[in-house]
Amino acid sequence: MLLISKHLKSLSAAFLIALLALLSGQVQAQVTEATMTATGNGLSRDEAVQAALVSAAGQAFGIKLSAQSTSSSLAAEATTNQGNENAYLSVLNKEVTQRVNSPNNSPILGYTIDSVSQNGPSWEATVTLRYAKFEQMGAKSERRSMIVVTQEKRFRDLLINNIEQALVGSRRFDVLNRDNQALFEQEKAFVTGSDAAAAEVARLGQASGADYLVVASFPSLGISNNQRETIRLTGEVLVQSSVSGTVSIEVIEFSSRKLKWSGTEKFSATYKGASAVGNQALSKLVSNASVKLVDQLVEAIYPIRVAKVMGKNMAVINRGSSSVTKGQAFVVFLMGEEIKDPQSGESLGALEIEIGTAKVINTNPKFSVVKLDDGEFDTDSDYLVRPVK
Repeated sequence: MLLISKHLKSLSAAFLIALLALLSGQVQAQVTEATMTATGNGLSRDEAVQAALVSAAGQAFGIKLSAQSTSSSLAAEATTNQGNENAYLSVLNKEVTQRVNSPNNSPILGYTIDSVSQNGPSWEATVTLRYAKFEQMGAKSERRSMIVVTQEKRFRDLLINNIEQALVGSRRFDVLNRDNQALFEQEKAFVTGSDAAAAEVARLGQASGADYLVVASFPSLGISNNQRETIRLTGEVLVQSSVSGTVSIEVIEFSSRKLKWSGTEKFSATYKGASAVGNQALSKLVSNASVKLVDQLVEAIYPIRVAKVMGKNMAVINRGSSSVTKGQAFVVFLMGEEIKDPQSGESLGALEIEIGTAKVINTNPKFSVVKLDDGEFDTDSDYLVRPVK
């Protein structure tokens, strides 16, 4: 028994070490020092080296550099700085960062000359360029990116935060953050400072632009605090506060400025015995309204679909516990032939044939399992699921 216990402990320790190594590898893998080897030709040794550097930089960053102008700049810098390697790197970094529109990023770290040879009047050089390479964490996202904005002055942060949380909770969109700019600038200063590894500069210039602007607003918002009523018979004074309003969001495609979706959701509540409506109570109301709005948005863009049939009466749907609840009822439709407008050729959607109702019997963070009350699933068919209203 003691031997088994020691064996289990050694396995646990080995597993922990392996896990830490894996996590460390994942962190380090985001910014790495990579190399690119290239060959160049010229009428002199320096020209050949310069041409090789230009070729290596272009391949490393997937851009086309002007070999003639860049080599000329390198030559001029070399003359001024007595062939200093840093002069070459400065010019190359300047050319690269202008092309990738990231002026604060200097991703080229250094280079080595692998070989130089002369063949008649021409020279050939091979160099290996060292540069900082950035890889996004996790799998590449195919989600649409959104940023929440508003022109509301009153309760601005409360509105934006609740809409953002609802969008993140839907697990359907990448939500971008434009607040806390001072904190981002502070981290940028550290990355470009002397304490950070040189390759860390590859993190700069990686911010994403938004596919859609989510414009949030309060079309109406009324708060009545400290409402008092005196009961004549007893002289007792009753106090209450109330709030009512509407949350609205408009989804606008950034590139075309087309309005893609809009919706509103009302909310109201009365708080007996309260002299004022607190921020926490208002936030809860706005949060509930935001979740309902985002659910409508997701339903419009990403209708609930059957992801996997698990038998004649059970299936997995592409909604998790943040969107559906155990016991919730749905109507299941078989997706039929696509119908197109005979004049415009625009798709009018597919025929939907109702096959029965189903209830959620299990939920997970990203998916749920439903069971048909009647009807049957076919493994070779596509199904659409709509909540029972």
